[in-house]
Amino acid sequence: MTIDIISDIHLDFYARFNCVKMEAFVEKLIKSKRDKIFEVLVIAGDIGHYNDDNLYLIELLSKHYEKIFITWGNHDLYLLSTQHREKYNYNSFNRLNEFKRMVKSIKNVVFLDGQKVEYKGTTFWGSGLWYNVTSIEHWSNYMNDSKYIYDRKEGYKIVFPYDFFPIKYNFDTFKLYKKEYEKIKNLDYADVIITHIPPIKIFDNSDLGDNYYFVDYGEEIIKKIKPKLWIFGHIHAKTYKKFQDCDLIANPLGYPEENEKFVLEKIYIN
Repeated sequence: MTIDIISDIHLDFYARFNCVKMEAFVEKLIKSKRDKIFEVLVIAGDIGHYNDDNLYLIELLSKHYEKIFITWGNHDLYLLSTQHREKYNYNSFNRLNEFKRMVKSIKNVVFLDGQKVEYKGTTFWGSGLWYNVTSIEHWSNYMNDSKYIYDRKEGYKIVFPYDFFPIKYNFDTFKLYKKEYEKIKNLDYADVIITHIPPIKIFDNSDLGDNYYFVDYGEEIIKKIKPKLWIFGHIHAKTYKKFQDCDLIANPLGYPEENEKFVLEKIYIN
């Protein structure tokens, strides 16, 4: 099986609300006209901030692939304006659920959010996953996730160990971390795992925010499941590593000028 890989498309920066630009963007991305059909495309989260745009992108891509597997990233939960927040009743997960319903109308597209799907003898599993916050103060001051992801109109106030004052924030990051861990910890087998957050520490960096760029249980999952391939995103850096005979691959488009020589990563799996 041949799998094309991309993550962190951040569509708003390339073709927001413009069908002509979107069509040109897709042709440039896959370097093909409409009559060329490829096998499998994996999109490992962070498509864009607006569901209608994201849907049109997926509809265009679906004409070039036999099957597309998608999961969500942190930016796929963002509500950027008051109008946006009111549309989804101050709940980012309403936006996510809307998009999942939208892509159901495309017969060759599968949105993975904690389920296994077999295709041509290969088992795929996917979800966004979430990182473990060790300092609410640092998270709320430096991470956009704390500002643009919501699960209710009125914010929370919390005192976390090692923080000294209650801090108001917009959604329960600890609840999301636990929910995503519960999804994957019960996984018994998959050939290919697709997540947005990386499964292991990619960069050697002692910065306080470092833990926000990987999950702290990925090695445990790989040792247990023994997948052939783990596809991820989030870090905006093309990555290939091997851990316990599992290939770990990220191929982000990222923001303009981050990966100017971007090409779709094409891999082969038996």
